[in-house]
Amino acid sequence: MLLLLFLSSSLLVSNSVFHKVFAASPAFDQVLITDEHTSNQKNDWVQTYGNDSTHLRSDYANILAVDYDSDGKTLDTTFWLASNSENASIYSQPLKHIRYGMLIAIVSLPQNSGYNGANYNFYIEAVNGKWNEYLYQLSSTGTHSLVYSKTNYTESFGGPIIGPGYVKLRLDLDSIHSPSSYGLSFYTAESFKSNEVRDFTSWVGVPPATIKVLTHPKDIVIRQGEEHLIPAEIETPLSNNVTNIKFDNGTYYNSSGLSVYTEKIQPPLFKVKVSPQSQVGVYTIPFVASLLISTTSSQFPMFNDTVTGSGDPEFQVSKKYPTTGHITSNGNLTINVIPPLTIHETFSAFWLTFGTPIVILAGGAVGASTTFLMDYLKSRRKHK
Repeated sequence: MLLLLFLSSSLLVSNSVFHKVFAASPAFDQVLITDEHTSNQKNDWVQTYGNDSTHLRSDYANILAVDYDSDGKTLDTTFWLASNSENASIYSQPLKHIRYGMLIAIVSLPQNSGYNGANYNFYIEAVNGKWNEYLYQLSSTGTHSLVYSKTNYTESFGGPIIGPGYVKLRLDLDSIHSPSSYGLSFYTAESFKSNEVRDFTSWVGVPPATIKVLTHPKDIVIRQGEEHLIPAEIETPLSNNVTNIKFDNGTYYNSSGLSVYTEKIQPPLFKVKVSPQSQVGVYTIPFVASLLISTTSSQFPMFNDTVTGSGDPEFQVSKKYPTTGHITSNGNLTINVIPPLTIHETFSAFWLTFGTPIVILAGGAVGASTTFLMDYLKSRRKHK
């Protein structure tokens, strides 16, 4: 018995170690997101410190696009910027700081577990021409904890490669416990003296979204010449809040006499019309759905250090973090078009639905008529 218990516990320990060693975040190919503003439209900057941006909003901190991919162990990111080689000297200017980073929201954690939905802040920062790398864990209590840092960080460490128009970052996913799904918001920060501005992207989901479509009924079967309303559920691990549905023709699909319209977005409701001339068969209707990601934390504690009486300034910055983003992915509706009912099927369906009430009514009518007839005959017999 003791041997059996020992073997069972050993298997449990081995299984736990196996999962710890081999656990990995999802791997995915390169994804590109673009900033909605160009370098000539700098109205997407957020003033995080101070109120002056005279020496800020430079091209080398202006995000044009970001691409990212992962092998499940590391997350590789490239910031595509509106800078060029002439701006390289600005990194070593006194009183000037530049930062390239990403906010990370772990889906399995509550939204209010970090700074406005973000649980980690990973970035590289240039101060007086030297690059340092930092990873902080963020807490809703109003402080952050340093996970690790690398000072005097240079290219020779195999990390960020700084070049004209781009910056590369590499995050070891094991340092954030290799989450199975998480959200990202990329940013740059540029500060001069007591003023700072940041350029954020909206939140994106990892892994890249694959939406799940569930219709009611599960199998859509419609006869030629019929019209149906089909309720549906569309969701991803990060969201089920559908904000837009588009077909190849925009808001509707129409081909071969089969029409599909979006009657309602949230929750999704499709109107399907099948003309009498539509071919019998299975139709696959492609569409693109957008779902809203929200990382908003509803309350911020009024936290002040008991010694200094002041709060962490980075916690105040977090109140200006982006709180929403969108997941866009492809989905399909599968519709089986079958022939209309035959006369026999129509009669059978009619009788299946109304047969029993008709029999009951007929029986009642016969009974009432019989009673009336018997009363009538008795009445005549008395008169005779």
